[in-house]
Amino acid sequence: MFKRIAVHIDKDPACAGRLATALALAKTHEAQIVGIYVQDPPFNYGYDEVVVSAAVLEVQRTQMAEERQKCTEYFCQRVALTGQSKSWVAVQGALEDELALHSRCSDILIMSQADPQTHRSSVQGYQLESVILTAGRPVLTIPFATELTQPVDKVLLCWDQGRESARAIADAAPFLELAKEIVVLTVDKRVVPEGEARKTMSGLDDYLRAHGYAPAKAVSASSKESGIGNAILNTAADFGSNLIVMGLYGHSRAREWVLGGASREMMSDMTIPVLFSH
Repeated sequence: MFKRIAVHIDKDPACAGRLATALALAKTHEAQIVGIYVQDPPFNYGYDEVVVSAAVLEVQRTQMAEERQKCTEYFCQRVALTGQSKSWVAVQGALEDELALHSRCSDILIMSQADPQTHRSSVQGYQLESVILTAGRPVLTIPFATELTQPVDKVLLCWDQGRESARAIADAAPFLELAKEIVVLTVDKRVVPEGEARKTMSGLDDYLRAHGYAPAKAVSASSKESGIGNAILNTAADFGSNLIVMGLYGHSRAREWVLGGASREMMSDMTIPVLFSH
């Protein structure tokens, strides 16, 4: 069960969808909602190292305070309508660092898909990647044009027998407990007859059964024509899944994240919510 659900709050249009998702999830699990608002620190220097005047800084601080107050009121009013318990965090700093830090005492963090073209989401791609890789908590990522307010009853698990996919499945336990249908997808594995398909899961079927989850259907797909990300999305569409669970693969060199192709494809092209875990 989720007992503390963190959600990124900002002034972007996608905020309504992720907050609606958080409220619905909190209602299902009788959980507390933690709103996290991160604001860039005020700047002290302009171009060519020209010092910004005190008057300009004061205007900037006033605008920042007004924006922070609007986000605070929006969050509190929306949560009050549901009667859910809430907690509010408002900080200044780098978005990716503060979201990761302040979500670590929650069970899950809800963010929006990055949308660099039309800016419907305030988060940048590198920030979303960094949070998932450093938070130590699963991140439920909502496509910027949608929300997840209906019960999650059909879950697609991405499985390659790796550490990241195993971690993601464990993190998805509160969803899997309530799911009526579970599909386990392996990409670019040898296609086997239906009766032999479960053997390709290498014990995952036993794990899911031991936890009392719905019987899992093992399927495979090829990335040859469209790439791994599209193979995952197409399979989710074929089975009517309303949640994808997958591990995020990446490593860091001097804080420069390097992600696999499937991870980047899913982040840019997702059509349904994805629970990422690292």
